[in-house]
Amino acid sequence: MERQFIDVPGGRVAYQVVGDGPRTVVWVHGLPLDSDSWAHQRRHFAPLAQNVFPDLRGYGHSDKLPADCTDVTQQYVDDLHALTATLDVEDIVLVGFASAGHVALRYAAQHPQRVSDLVVINASPRFRRGPDWPWGFTDEGIAHFTDAARDGGIEALTDAVLEPSLVFRDVDAEEAGRLVEWFRPMSLHAGVATLLGFFDGISRDDDRALLPLIRARVLVVAATIGQEVPSDVGLYLRTHVPGARLVEIPGADHFVFATRPALINQLIEQVL
Repeated sequence: MERQFIDVPGGRVAYQVVGDGPRTVVWVHGLPLDSDSWAHQRRHFAPLAQNVFPDLRGYGHSDKLPADCTDVTQQYVDDLHALTATLDVEDIVLVGFASAGHVALRYAAQHPQRVSDLVVINASPRFRRGPDWPWGFTDEGIAHFTDAARDGGIEALTDAVLEPSLVFRDVDAEEAGRLVEWFRPMSLHAGVATLLGFFDGISRDDDRALLPLIRARVLVVAATIGQEVPSDVGLYLRTHVPGARLVEIPGADHFVFATRPALINQLIEQVL
C-alpha cells in the first residue's frame, strides 16, 4: 500500500487508499492512535469498497499540528475536507472513532454535500461535564492525564490513556496486553503535544448545536461499559441527530473496533 500525501496549510497530511468498490469509506482514527489501528477493518473492507485511511495531523506519518492552531477539531475537519476535495469523492461513508467521531460529526454538519453515511463509534459532541452535560470527563479526570504528561512525558501519558482497567475491561489480561503493545508505539510517536490537543483543546468543544445540521444517514455505535464516552451519550446522539440509528454493544469497552472487530465490521458492512 503506497502512502500518499496532500499539502495543507502548515504541513502535509498522509493517507492510504486501499481496495476498490462502488462506495468510498473514509476511516478516521481516534486518540492516541493512527490509521494503522484500523487493521481489522482494512482487511475486511478492501474487497468491498475504496477505503481512505488518513493520519490526522500529529499522528502517524502526517506533520505536526501548526504551532498557532487554536481549534484542533476545526483543523482536523479542514484537513479532511482538503483530502476529500483532492480525491474528488462525494457521497462518502465517514467512520470516526471517539475523538475522531467528534471530528466526523462536525465534518458532516459543515459539509453535508460530501457525506451520505456517517458511522460514529463512541463519539460525543462534548467530552467535559458541565451543568447541563452530566457525562464524560470531570476537570479532575482531565488533570489525571495532563499531570501525567507534565510529570512523566509521553510515556506516562500513554500509560494513562491505555490503562487496561480504564479502556480494555472487555477482554482478558493477555488480550489487553496485546492491544496495549499494538497501540503504544502509535501514541509514543504522536507525542505529548498531539495528545494534549485533545485534553487541552478538543475536550473543551461543545458541538451540540451542530447536530441538527447533519443530513447524512447516521449510525451511532455505543459501547455499554465505556467510561470515557458513556453509552448515554449514544442515546443523546440518537435523539438529537435527525434520523440517527443507535446500536449499543453490551459488555464492550472503549476500543470496541479492536476488541469486537467482527461485529463492528458487520455493522458497517450493512451501511454499505
